[in-house]
Amino acid sequence: MYRTQADPFHGNGIINLPEAEGLAASWHFIKGLTGNTHPGAVLPFGKYSVCSYTGGYPTGYGVNRINSGEPIVKLMDEMKIIGFSHFHHSGTGAVGLYYNYAVVTPYCQAKKGSYTLLDEQASPGYYAVRLAESDIFCELTVSHTGAYHRYTFPEGGGSISIDFANDGLYGSPMRGEAEDLCLTRISENELRAAVTLRKVRFSFVCRFYGDGTLDEQGVYHTGSAGQVLLILSASASSMEDTVSENRRCEPDFDLIRTQAEAEWEDALSRIQVDDSEDPNERKLFYSNFYHTIIKPCDWGTGGFFWEGEPFVVDFTTLWDIYKTTLPLIYTLYPDVSAHIVATYDRLGQTLGKLPHCFVLTTDTNIEAKQARLNAEHTLYDAWIRGIPADWNSIFDQIMTDIRRQDFRDFTENGVCPKTTHTLDMAEGCHAAAEMAESLGRTDEANKLYALSGNWKNAFDAETGLLYADSDYYEGNHWNYSFRPMRSMDERIALAGGAERFEELLDRFFGFTHPDDVSGRFEGFNNETDMETPWAYACIRRHDKLMQILRAADRYMFRTKEGSTGTGGIPGNNDSGGLSACYLWNCLGLFPVSGQNLMLIGCPKFARTTLRLANGGTLVIRREGAYTTPVSAEFNGKPCESLRLTASEMMQGGELIIYTEDKIIF
Repeated sequence: MYRTQADPFHGNGIINLPEAEGLAASWHFIKGLTGNTHPGAVLPFGKYSVCSYTGGYPTGYGVNRINSGEPIVKLMDEMKIIGFSHFHHSGTGAVGLYYNYAVVTPYCQAKKGSYTLLDEQASPGYYAVRLAESDIFCELTVSHTGAYHRYTFPEGGGSISIDFANDGLYGSPMRGEAEDLCLTRISENELRAAVTLRKVRFSFVCRFYGDGTLDEQGVYHTGSAGQVLLILSASASSMEDTVSENRRCEPDFDLIRTQAEAEWEDALSRIQVDDSEDPNERKLFYSNFYHTIIKPCDWGTGGFFWEGEPFVVDFTTLWDIYKTTLPLIYTLYPDVSAHIVATYDRLGQTLGKLPHCFVLTTDTNIEAKQARLNAEHTLYDAWIRGIPADWNSIFDQIMTDIRRQDFRDFTENGVCPKTTHTLDMAEGCHAAAEMAESLGRTDEANKLYALSGNWKNAFDAETGLLYADSDYYEGNHWNYSFRPMRSMDERIALAGGAERFEELLDRFFGFTHPDDVSGRFEGFNNETDMETPWAYACIRRHDKLMQILRAADRYMFRTKEGSTGTGGIPGNNDSGGLSACYLWNCLGLFPVSGQNLMLIGCPKFARTTLRLANGGTLVIRREGAYTTPVSAEFNGKPCESLRLTASEMMQGGELIIYTEDKIIF
C-alpha cells in the first residue's frame, strides 16, 4: 500500500540532516532551517486540515518562534498544545497569514490550559494523541465537507470548547484580530458561528454526538465517560453553504477515516515505485510525495470572491510552487488541475490581474518583490499538458495581466527595475505567445514574441551573469543566472560559450572555489535556484548534474539516520515546492516551467510508473546503475540531447534511460 509508506511527520521540525561532505559541504543555506510541515489530518488538496495547536511558527504546530535562518528560537522547550486548530499552511515561511481557526479544546473537570502530548501518531488522513494531564484520547480525520474530532473521555464531567476568534500564532505579532464574532446555539448538540478573519466572513457549523449538551456559551459538557464525536464544517461564502456541507457529513468517524485513507491510497498510487526497491528509499519518496499534494486546497464551488464555480486557494506562493509542485499536479491529477486553471480564469476576471499569492484573505498583493508572470508560466504548463479549460478566456486574462500599469516598464522599455523580473516577463511573454499562436490570435502572438526577446537586457555580457547591481530576492545575481531558458544556446553564447558557461556553473556549485560562497547554490534549502543544477544538462554535462543530485539525495532530504523524520527536509518546504523538486529528481525528469520541455536525468529507481492525468500511463525505466545518463528512448525513438517535450510525455508509453556503468560519486 502506497499510503503506508508516507510519514506525515517528515519535515515537521528543525533540520537534522547528515553532516554534508564533499560538494554539498560548500552549499549555502539562507532560509529557515526547518521543513515547516505538520502531521495533521488532511486530504489530498483538501479544504480541511486539523492538527494539534501550539501556536508555533508557522503552521501552528511545533515549538518554534518566527525564524528565517539561524538561530532557531523556541516558543517552548516541550511541546504543549492548547487544542486542535483548522486550516494550516504547509511548509511556508513568513507569509504573515497563519490561519489556525476554530481551536477545539477538550478538557476534564473544568480545567483548561495547555496539555502535554502522549502517544502522538499520524498517517495520511488521520491524527491522534493522548493528553497527559487528562488522559483524553483525541482522534482527528477529515472529509471534503467536514473535520471530524473524536474524543474519548476517561471520566464524566468533561467539556469541549471552541475558540472561533483565534487567528494566527500564539503570542505572535502576525496574529490577526477577529471581528464581529456571533455565536448561536441551535440545539443541545448544534452550534453555529460567524466571524470575520482577515477581511473574510467565515461561517462554522458544529454538531456534537454524545450524551452531553451545549450551554449558551457554546461549551459542550459530557455526562459520562466515553466518546464524543464533533463534526465541524466551514465556508467562506455563506452560512447556508456551511449548513449544507455539515448535513452531508456522515456521523461515523471510522467510516470517514477509511474513506480518507482510500483517497490517499489513490492519490499516492499515481506514482508507483516497484516493491523491489529499498523500503527506506520508498518511504522517503512517498513521504515527500505526501507533502507535495497537500496544497493548494480545493474549496469546491464556494468562496469569498464568487460562488458556484471552482475555488482553489493557498497558492503560497506561485513563486514557491510553479517550477515543481504545479507541473507535477498537472501531470497526474485532472480534477484539481482543471479547478486551478478555472480559479485563475476567475481571478483574472475579478481582480484584473493574476496574483502570485492567493490565500484566505481578500489581500492579493503579496507579490511585489518576488517575481512577475509566474501565473503565465503555470497556466502554460497546464495548457501544454492538455488540462481542459476555456483557453481563450484564460488568454484574455493573461493579456490583461501583462498590460498592467505596473508592468509598463517592461512592455514599453523592455527592462524592469529588478533584473529577475525582466527574465520572468520575457519568458512569460514567450509562453503566452505560443498559446496565442495556437489559438489563432496571430497579432497578439507577434507582439508577445517581440517582447520575449528582451531577456538579453538582463545579462551583463562582460561577466556572463545577470547584472550584479540589481536588487535580488533571497539570493544574488548568481542564484538567478542559470535558469534553463528557451534561447539557451544564445544565453550560453552570451556567457562566452559552453566552456565558459561550465566554468561559471562549476564555481556556483562548488566544484571550484569551494571557499568562496559569495555566489553559491542554496543547496535545496530554498526554492530560488532549485532548478539550476539542470543547467548542466543544457551543455551535456550530465555527470556533474548527477553529482549534485546524488549529493542532494544523500545530504539534503533525509535525517542523520538516513530516513524520514521531523528533521528530514532541508528548509521551508513552501507548499511542497522542495519535496516536489526531490520527486522530479528521483524520477529522472525535470519540468522547465513555461516551456514544452522535460530534461532527462537518471532515475533513482529502476522502474517507476506514472498514472497520467489524461488516463494514460508513463513507465520510466533505468538500464544501468544510478549514475550518469548517456542516452534515452521514448517509445522506441531516441531522445535527442536527453530531452522530451511535456506534450510527448503526456501521450504515455515507456521512457528508457541508459546510464554509464560506473559510479561518479
